[in-house]
Amino acid sequence: MNDTLIFTIATGGYHWRFRKNIESQRAYAAKHGYVYSVVDWPKFTLLDLEIVWLKIYLLHEALKKEYRWVVFVDADAEIKPRCPPVSHVYQPGKSIYAAKGYSNRVNSGVLIFHNDNNSRAFVAKVLVNRTQPIPTEDSVGWGENGHVIHFAKQNPHVLVLDKRWNNNHNPDLRDYIRHYSAGPLRSTYIASVWDSLRFTLCRYAQAIGRRLCARVFRAKPTGELLQNLCSAVVKRDKAFAP
Repeated sequence: MNDTLIFTIATGGYHWRFRKNIESQRAYAAKHGYVYSVVDWPKFTLLDLEIVWLKIYLLHEALKKEYRWVVFVDADAEIKPRCPPVSHVYQPGKSIYAAKGYSNRVNSGVLIFHNDNNSRAFVAKVLVNRTQPIPTEDSVGWGENGHVIHFAKQNPHVLVLDKRWNNNHNPDLRDYIRHYSAGPLRSTYIASVWDSLRFTLCRYAQAIGRRLCARVFRAKPTGELLQNLCSAVVKRDKAFAP
């Protein structure tokens, strides 16, 4: 089997919003012979912002497989043609690779794992502590990034990458991966009018759908929804299947 998996999550219309970035990721994976997966299913979910935790659930599953490298890249990140192979980041004794963002803290929009006991333990620790509070200095207000920041800080197997591997702040940097996250670079990403319209309509439809479903169905705990969604993706997507 191919020894490297790259995947992104683009549910809820984000496969339209960031179509150009996803195509850049697909091209990079094809160039280097990597397995590539776009998780853009389901189109509708009761999860809102907490859907971002799905990356941790799927990383946990992917690291159970025989991949040597597992890479997560946000859908709003563009991989440039100049980006080196994933294996170029490798350093002995290091298993978890990430760059710092504009807040000078680890940004979880690009996460690279050398598949070994240390990387698996790191992801498992982040996952098992999903509902536990973290220090204010590590929090980003929502999602999984704060937990990644917190548990990466004192982990001896983490290597902080050059910002070229996840540039979310400098438009002039000759980067490898340009991340149009909710920061200085977001306004520089321009989607087509048609893709922007479809994304906006999808987001409105989902917001209405969640409100209606919340009135009709008993709300399930977020963890249960995430685990069910993860299990469904694993069954559906051969990149994660046992």
